[in-house]
Amino acid sequence: MTPGVTSGGNREGEVEPAVSPAFEWRQVPAGRVVVAVPLVPLAAHFFSTRDVSHQTRDPDYRSVAASFGVPPRHVVDVRQVHGRDVLVLQPGGESPAAPVEADAIVSLDPDRVATIRVADCIPILLADRRRRAVAAVHAGWRGTAAGVVEATVAVLEQHGVRPADLVAAIGPGIGACCYEVDRPVLDTFLRRDAAADAWFVPAQTGGRWRLDLTRANRDQLVRCGVPAGSIHEIGSCTRDRPDLWHSFRRERDAAGRMVAAIRLRASGLVDR
Repeated sequence: MTPGVTSGGNREGEVEPAVSPAFEWRQVPAGRVVVAVPLVPLAAHFFSTRDVSHQTRDPDYRSVAASFGVPPRHVVDVRQVHGRDVLVLQPGGESPAAPVEADAIVSLDPDRVATIRVADCIPILLADRRRRAVAAVHAGWRGTAAGVVEATVAVLEQHGVRPADLVAAIGPGIGACCYEVDRPVLDTFLRRDAAADAWFVPAQTGGRWRLDLTRANRDQLVRCGVPAGSIHEIGSCTRDRPDLWHSFRRERDAAGRMVAAIRLRASGLVDR
């Protein structure tokens, strides 16, 4: 689908907001969502919009479950702590009774849906071309500085996935246009990675920088061996588009949360 044209999943005559050509809009029980076209043959997945507001506490995943055609107990989330720990879902395993602390989920189980929540942080979905595994990653600045996406790729490798076989979709997050940070944030990145200064541009405000989290995670994926041509960015800033996305920087404590969700089985996303 070409951005800016009417989609079959939308109301007749409605024009879709423009996003990267690698993404298209769908309508599912969870509301209007966007999917990455290169991931569609590999995994059922979506990035949700403002249509559904998953708050930080006690999220309701019934609409997400309905969108994937699974019972709610098969929708798995984590208690996100801005780190680099990865939860692994084994085939036939039991979901945790309560969310465990982690910022990424690797799933080898076609019956469960891996989810993360964002409201400016970068959501990343990964799928193996050989259909052995998928992953959902929550990458805020702390997680990005800690290398959460690199940790996720390492866990996938431990389970037989080659980085060269991965396809990545980087969903809506805050853009460098709207994300100013201070010196301690820059120093945190540079302590781990001397090349991280490429992700920062001095802001007009003295002593502050604009941080490009999408580029940082893209570069980390490439360093891990994921082909650059297999990494797809939606190219939409959450703070800049109040009509589409929740944004903590814009709405503070009133902000809802979007969901990025993925299931190993390619079929299973329920369009309506």
